Amino acid sequence: MLDTLRKSVTGPFVKILIGILILSFAVWGIQDIFGNFKKTVAIEIDDYEVSLDQVVTEYNNQLSIISSQLDRQISLRESLELGIDEIAIENLIRKMVLQIEINKLGIDISEEFVAERIVDDDNFKIDGRFNKARYEQLLSYAGYNDETYVQSEINVNKQNQLFNIIGNRTYIPNILIEMVDEFNKTERVIEYIDLPKSKIVVKTPSERELLEFYEKFKNGYKKSETRDFAALILDPENIKKDIQVTRSQINEYFNANLDSFNISETRELYQFFFNDEATADNFYDDSYELEFNELLTKYSQSKQQSYLGSVGKDEILDFEVADAAYNMIEGEFGEPIDGMLGISVLYLEKINSGKVPTVDDVADVIRGEIQFQEAIDLVEMLYFEIEDDLLNGISIEEASAKYQIEMQYFKKIDINGKNIQNDVVEEINHQELIQKIFNSEIGDFIEVHDTANGYIWTDLNSINPPYIKSFAEVRDLVTADMIKKRKNDKESEIIKQLEIGLINNQIQELIESYQVEIKRSEPFSRLSPIREFSEDFNDRILSANINEVITGKSENNVLVGKVAEILPNIQSELERDQKFIDNLDLQMRNDLFEQYLVSLEDNYTVKLYQENIDRLFNTQSQ
Repeated sequence: MLDTLRKSVTGPFVKILIGILILSFAVWGIQDIFGNFKKTVAIEIDDYEVSLDQVVTEYNNQLSIISSQLDRQISLRESLELGIDEIAIENLIRKMVLQIEINKLGIDISEEFVAERIVDDDNFKIDGRFNKARYEQLLSYAGYNDETYVQSEINVNKQNQLFNIIGNRTYIPNILIEMVDEFNKTERVIEYIDLPKSKIVVKTPSERELLEFYEKFKNGYKKSETRDFAALILDPENIKKDIQVTRSQINEYFNANLDSFNISETRELYQFFFNDEATADNFYDDSYELEFNELLTKYSQSKQQSYLGSVGKDEILDFEVADAAYNMIEGEFGEPIDGMLGISVLYLEKINSGKVPTVDDVADVIRGEIQFQEAIDLVEMLYFEIEDDLLNGISIEEASAKYQIEMQYFKKIDINGKNIQNDVVEEINHQELIQKIFNSEIGDFIEVHDTANGYIWTDLNSINPPYIKSFAEVRDLVTADMIKKRKNDKESEIIKQLEIGLINNQIQELIESYQVEIKRSEPFSRLSPIREFSEDFNDRILSANINEVITGKSENNVLVGKVAEILPNIQSELERDQKFIDNLDLQMRNDLFEQYLVSLEDNYTVKLYQENIDRLFNTQSQ
């Protein structure tokens, strides 16, 4: 690519073009030539900029964290309601301010130091040694490459250095230890109601009610701005079909890779474990007398949990078990084995014989593999040729015709890469590519996008403004939203009545009205919380006063509890173990560092490019 560019800038045409550009800068100025040059900027802090791409990355990180905590994937609309976009922006501001301060202080970490830390990280080891393939695999899962991960680790280590500087020395007075000890050991007893949300039933709305709901909230069913564009996708899969493969190539590939085509024998096995040898012997003896299912029932064995699957001999880690399994007859129980995992009895259900295929059996597979490998090399060659042609002024449509690569046209694609049906379009499912398209205007040059196996050139054809979807388009969504609102309203009303009932000790009325059980807990504290309650509910109820009511919600339940008793700590001995002291010290250092960061932010001028950010998140009503 660089050679191509070097050659291209030596021609007379390009020199004339550069001359025109220089003259343009002189006459109109750079600001006017690139009048929209800030359109990819989200945040500006002094002379530093945070791009929209960085906002997207941080937003996705926060989305992943919240989804993991909720144990479900949340939608874009939910994420915006939760303020995840604002959290992402706040985090980026703090990170940037911190990075600026680190640079000012001259804090540095060498790549060699980080490399040593990475090599020593157990997460990247197999059999006690650093494994590059595992390292790259885990990085890929986390959305990193080697360069970005190393830089991330450098930044983290720099921040740790600053943290240690700011919170280097802390003194913990005895009075604070006593207060924290009392705080942690004070116990509470609560009366509570655990109401399953499945008991909250609402009426299905009528068509008239749905239409009224849609009219009232139709601005919430707005389709965001979409774009139409053409794409020239250069990928091995797109071009391999035209690559001719000869019979001799197939034969040569088959002979060179014969072992990989051999289908090894596998056996469908069950392994039943026992606590002692006597029970295993009895099980084996009874296998001659009882039917299979009767035998399992008698010895409380699970067929499903004992199934090993269809396994090859080399897939069985215990050599003794492997040898026994491959010396059995189909439909036979084996004698008890005292193996690596304990005493067990094997059952061989079926033998799947191995097979050595002929070249004709695998010819299509080989042809596809050869085509794909040759297509990979061809992709790189075509990339340079297409780039040269585009530099010389031809369009991507003309390049498509010249190289016989079919043009693909995409209509009404939103900033999330979804089509009008709200489905992700896999061919262009690359966030950076979509960002390039949405950061462009019609007629702009859009830089080629690198994919894992190829390249994508795009040409923006149309910018479609947002519009409100018709009732017919969103009827199912309106129904779901209205039912959800009714359930939320009813849930709020029930919670209110439960709270009033608990405060006024109307226990019998609550039981009769809602068919619920009023439970009373054992004494619990911060050191011994109730495990079935969430951490948040434990924290709030343990901070509540006598007779105060606290409500907690999960995906499936509503929990309403009243503090019935507060039992002061009667233990005279202070909690002074080193772990407790270290934890308290870390909390104080964290608070000190947090105050330092807050004071830092006041020293910098932060400018938000709100229009760009709004354009990025303008799909909240989808």
